[in-house]
Amino acid sequence: MGKPAGRRGLLLSVAAALLLALYARGGAGEPGAGAKMGDHPYDAFEPSERCAVCHKEIALQYEKSAMAQSQALPWDQAEYFKLALPHTRIEPRVAAVEAGCIQCHAPQAFLAGDVPPPEAPKADRKADGVSCDMCHAMTGFDGEAPVNGNYVVSPGKVKHGSRKDAAPMGHEAAYSPLFKGAELCGTCHDESSPYGAPVKETYREWSLGPYREAGITCLRCHVPAAAGKAAVMGKERPDVAQHLFQGAYSPAMLRGAATLHIYPATEETAAGRTLDISVVISNHRAGHRIPTGSTEERQLWLRLEARDAAGKTYHIPAAPAAGDPAEKSYSVTTNRPAWQDLGRMMGIADFKGVPRDALPEGDRLFRKVFLNPLGEETVAQWYAADTGVFDNRLKPLEAVVERYRWEIPEGVAHGGLTITGALNYRRLPQSVADMVKIGQVPILPVAAGQAVILVK
Repeated sequence: MGKPAGRRGLLLSVAAALLLALYARGGAGEPGAGAKMGDHPYDAFEPSERCAVCHKEIALQYEKSAMAQSQALPWDQAEYFKLALPHTRIEPRVAAVEAGCIQCHAPQAFLAGDVPPPEAPKADRKADGVSCDMCHAMTGFDGEAPVNGNYVVSPGKVKHGSRKDAAPMGHEAAYSPLFKGAELCGTCHDESSPYGAPVKETYREWSLGPYREAGITCLRCHVPAAAGKAAVMGKERPDVAQHLFQGAYSPAMLRGAATLHIYPATEETAAGRTLDISVVISNHRAGHRIPTGSTEERQLWLRLEARDAAGKTYHIPAAPAAGDPAEKSYSVTTNRPAWQDLGRMMGIADFKGVPRDALPEGDRLFRKVFLNPLGEETVAQWYAADTGVFDNRLKPLEAVVERYRWEIPEGVAHGGLTITGALNYRRLPQSVADMVKIGQVPILPVAAGQAVILVK
């Protein structure tokens, strides 16, 4: 058994090296080499409302998704108009980001040459997200790997999809293998910064993981199949794609995406003693790492607490353990000032930063660290020059063991001591949200677990 496993590991290493080489080739952080800005006017694409006439149920699902609002969501609007766009005016190295962001977040505006596009509301078609026709006009990608919006589109009467026997009434249809794989998604869900650093790696994470080997693609989870009709006049099928596009914004997708189990080293303890606790966390449901996508800004953290028999709660801190690399300090929540480059982008003189995590300190944070050219931690992915410093995110179908050593406080009540772990997710540090004035960012539960021991 050892030889095949070693061979598989070697093949994966070679595949990883090849992928990185492909992504490092030209165009990093710039609009991809596929469709060009100004290639197609707005009216080359059917409005999504027209698709809804026949595809009623699918359209209803789509309208509620982040895909439909990819340019209009509050953080996406603020990130582009308040941070990225001003930054392109003062930092020549990131100038291409003005169009590069729009190529994926508002592709019809990009293709129409309307860059920067008007700000939301979404009702303005020029601020549209990824429309129905935009996806179904895609015919492939330019180059050897999907990255940086290098999709190729052919808008018109022919709509591309996964059916070989489709016979719609309102338009023509053509089968495309692109809709059976993951590359369709990869064109916009993998990205390198203008400095050549990988900043979105969802497709790469899938490509090098067990889900690709099992033939499970992005659409299998994010556009799951169910029995029904794709169109009002269509025929009944057992596998109609549900255009949900649910992901990191969805409480239902997040809850249970990982599991959490707590194992104290003993069943009994006493005040003044040291208790060793292991917490096993497994990403058992996502075909990529958790978190994925724009990971510089996404927060996944484990909070461990103990509640004694009298109801008093104690925080169990996630201090680096013996043998941990120094870099692991990146994964402990802190409120020290950070994100100073955002102030410079917004023209704030002598900006000292805002609390990095805006969370209780001392919890374990699962993240990938992005450093800007000045060596500062940044949530501006387009300004990331180094993304290889630290990465402890949860890999698909793998577990991590977090080890805690806690000194039982004097005065702890005798009786049952309940140790509780909670794994939570937040789309963005609240301190950053407050800075750009987009309101409260919800904290969503992912997993929880507990164990009880006796205090004598």
